[in-house]
Amino acid sequence: MLDRGRVFKVEKNIAWVEFAASSGCAQCGACHKATSGNMIFEAENPVGGRVGDTVEVEIATAVKVVLPLIIFGFPIVSLFLGLIIGSFISEKMGIILGIVFLVLGFLSLKVFDRYIPRVKKFRGRIVRIL
Repeated sequence: MLDRGRVFKVEKNIAWVEFAASSGCAQCGACHKATSGNMIFEAENPVGGRVGDTVEVEIATAVKVVLPLIIFGFPIVSLFLGLIIGSFISEKMGIILGIVFLVLGFLSLKVFDRYIPRVKKFRGRIVRIL
């Protein structure tokens, strides 16, 4: 998927690109929301984009397919795992462990969110300067 944005920060071979939020942004999870309401995406910068340049960014397919599965699926799987494990003890313990595992699932996603930009498979790439 190609999207256009403006480079607002560059470090070494990585550029931070700001996009206007679209309807697909709520489902993707690859970008971070800026205070301005726009979305921020970290991308490889092989074309040498500089701050202020408008660029076209190719967002990896893994971002559109794998990230939503992880973001929405992991907490649900954690919830059911807690329910199953706790149900061997008692019904109340199943509910309690389900909630505990659900919270742990969300906390794990918070840690994973910091790791995502470092994974090359999830990083976009600037393909050209407009």
